[in-house]
This record gives sequence, structure tokens and C-alpha cells, in this order.
Amino acid sequence: MDKKINAKARVQITVELSVSSWGEDCAIGQLYKQAAESARDALLAMLKPDEQGRLVIVGEPKILGVITEVEK
Repeated sequence: MDKKINAKARVQITVELSVSSWGEDCAIGQLYKQAAESARDALLAMLKPDEQGRLVIVGEPKILGVITEVEK
């Protein structure tokens, strides 16, 4: 009798998202917090995680940089 073998794997993928925008009165700490929340929410919305737990965000978002522009 042949046995059927099922294999499962758990994989982590790193992605980078761009999010914006904040006004000049936004403190840097608040900007970092809101940027992390915005990126996490955008990723979850794009990937639409299911209720079976196949998509789980592990770790905290890492802010790589902040670019500011002054409008004239």
C-alpha cells in the first residue's frame, strides 16, 4: 500500500512598503509609530489574511528612513 506524504513549510518573506503623509507639526516619534501602523495595515489589506492563520505578521515594522519635502 502506497503512503501519501503531506509536507508543510513555514516561510518568512521580507517586504518594503512606502507610506505617507504627515504634516510638519508631526513629532518624529509619532511619525515612526504611524508609519509602522500604516504599513502593517496596508500589507494586511493587500494580502487579506485568512482565518486559518496562514498569514501572520512576525516582528515589528522597521522604519528604514523618512524623507521630507518642503512645499513652496
